[in-house]
Order: sequence, then structure tokens, then C-alpha cells
Amino acid sequence: MSSNYQRWGNKQSLSPSWDLRTKQIANLIQPGTSVIEFGAGRLVLKTYLPASCSYTPSDLVDRGDGTIVCDLNGDSLPQFQSYDVAVFGGVLEYINNLPRLIWHLSNYVNGIIASYAVTDTNAKNRRQRGWVNDYSSAQFIDIFEKAGFQCEHTEEWKSQVIYKFPKKSEHLN
Repeated sequence: MSSNYQRWGNKQSLSPSWDLRTKQIANLIQPGTSVIEFGAGRLVLKTYLPASCSYTPSDLVDRGDGTIVCDLNGDSLPQFQSYDVAVFGGVLEYINNLPRLIWHLSNYVNGIIASYAVTDTNAKNRRQRGWVNDYSSAQFIDIFEKAGFQCEHTEEWKSQVIYKFPKKSEHLN
């Protein structure tokens, strides 16, 4: 299944109600961090990051500001420069092969901060929302651990969970 370019290319699909989740994610990022945000949308994360952070947006479509345009559901995943942290706010539910993506990113990032609507609390209507995968919290964490990350922190945002996954010390670049 390919990514929904029609939906995500339409700015009306980018809800300002997600800004509080983005702010909550930004609060987990240390000053001086290099950040790549996947599904950058309206580029709100940049406004909440500490001033000393560097920010690179990435999305399905060009959002300006040096956006790296890529389809995380594409046949081949792009190579990236190295970053301290990759951020996913409301994106991973739309990824067809999540283990493949996280394993790929383990070559380029030292940590990942991601929100996810786990099936523990969001089991119904997943396909109607456009979500293409179904992971419990334990399954979600396991995907990251198998790619060399560890779950350091979780917190709730509405009915989603925000996870902070630094690389395990023996896997650091």
C-alpha cells in the first residue's frame, strides 16, 4: 500500500490540534540537538525546539525550509546524514513496514521520539483513520529494541503514547 499523497499534500489535512502533541515532544529534546522530523507538516516542531537545536524537516511533499522529500513507504528508503534525534508525531501509524523503517534509521540517528496510537487504547476504527498497522505498546517497544534502541521514557498525549528511544549504549554511532 502506498502513502496517501492526496491527503497529506492537502494543507487542510494538517490539524492545528496536533500542535500540543508537537510541543510535548519538543519538551523531550535537549538543547544543541540535531533533529530530523518526519511528517513535518506545518513545521511546528521547529518553533518549539530550543534555539540551539538544528532542525531538518522531511515529508511526503515539499514543505519548504529545506524539506527532505521522501516516502517512508517507498520501495527503497533514502540515505540520510546523521542526526541526534528523529521525531515522528502521528506518522508511524501510516507506515506499512515499521520494523524495516526503524532498522534503517538506526544507521542514521542516535535516538527516536515518536507518538503512536497503540492498540491497547486505540483498537477500533484503525483502517477508517487511514492507519495501516496495529501494534500494542509491548510490540511497538520490541520493534525499537530489536533495532538497537531502548525505551527510556513514555508519556501520554490524549489516547496516544509518546516514546523516547535512545540508542542502547553499545549501538551508538
